[in-house]
Amino acid sequence: MNDDILKSDVQQFIKDNLATDIHKILLSKSKFEGVTSKELVEQIESKIKSKTKLPTWFNSKNIYYPNKLNLSQTSSEITADYKASLFKGNMIVDVTAGFGVDSYAFSKKFKQVIHIEKSEELSKIANYNYKQLGVNNIECISTDGISYLEITTNTFDCLYIDPSRRDKDNKKVYYLSDCEPDVTAQLSSLLLKTVNILIKTGPLLDLKNGLRELKHVEEIHIVAINNDVKEVLWLIRKGFNEEPVIKTVNFKTNNIQKFKFRLCDEQKAKPTYSLPLAYIYEPNAAILKSGSFQFLSEFYNLNKIHPNSHLYTSDQLIEFPGRIFKVIKIHDYSKKSFKKESITHANVSVRNFPDSVSKVRKKLSIQDGGKNYLFCTTNIDENLIIISCFQIFKN
Repeated sequence: MNDDILKSDVQQFIKDNLATDIHKILLSKSKFEGVTSKELVEQIESKIKSKTKLPTWFNSKNIYYPNKLNLSQTSSEITADYKASLFKGNMIVDVTAGFGVDSYAFSKKFKQVIHIEKSEELSKIANYNYKQLGVNNIECISTDGISYLEITTNTFDCLYIDPSRRDKDNKKVYYLSDCEPDVTAQLSSLLLKTVNILIKTGPLLDLKNGLRELKHVEEIHIVAINNDVKEVLWLIRKGFNEEPVIKTVNFKTNNIQKFKFRLCDEQKAKPTYSLPLAYIYEPNAAILKSGSFQFLSEFYNLNKIHPNSHLYTSDQLIEFPGRIFKVIKIHDYSKKSFKKESITHANVSVRNFPDSVSKVRKKLSIQDGGKNYLFCTTNIDENLIIISCFQIFKN
């Protein structure tokens, strides 16, 4: 951590150059003693990235940022606050704390937070920033989180772990047992220190694989922001051996879409089917990740267009956790049939369809954009169709 970056003139330069071409700064000689052009660029890039991801940090004075790679790996404030809403108590340990956004969120719900981070640099940065943010109930310790838990005689209300999803060669891994630390191997010993464990994984982890690798999973939370799945959370409760609840949440600009179910609900559900009706419903990304396709139809009393299409339809407009479209017309998948509509621009999506979006655009001579939406899919009669529609925006 370079303390010269915190000097007032350097901080003012960073603030004044958020819109400046960083390549010009990088290629120019730094005018600040003890601060390189590369360091200035790192601070500017990370501060820009924090504007929407970490507004509290962005809007606070004299914040010290890590490089943008470290910042990209941290939670957003939205997802951190969501995690913190799941628990409250006296003491929580953030076992792999990094830049410390999650620890900051937990500090609002717990009397004491232990921030554990192997990187001494990141630990110092987090500790410094907490002081700038006026937080005094977070203790930062630079060590290995698992080693800390093995040594300490304390027990805690909760452990939070965000395992690294990269191996020693910096390649992505997709199984919990390949992450660092390996919580699947450490679970029994971790549960000697707490009753509650919250594990964060990336959106690519398969839910069934996760359930095979983990024990005592009480809840699975799939968290999306503006229809982009950011993380999957596994809430482990000591001694819990029943079927977990799967909860999905999608944070939109003006509302929050929530849905929950159990796997048995999905297995027992009996969806109904029909040809496309007046409205089309597309589940948000968190629900699509959850795999609730049959129960969704039953719960909202919607017809599915096809068992494998995961598009839903109704004659009456309903509230729904996803995008809603008003059907204009149904076309056969042929250039001749579609040409009569004189549509030159449209947003194209394919669901259970043999051709890619690019192939559809080429075949139909359609450019991207505009207010028209085209869903290319297979209907219940196994016919390839194009559903022409426009999106309905609801508050």
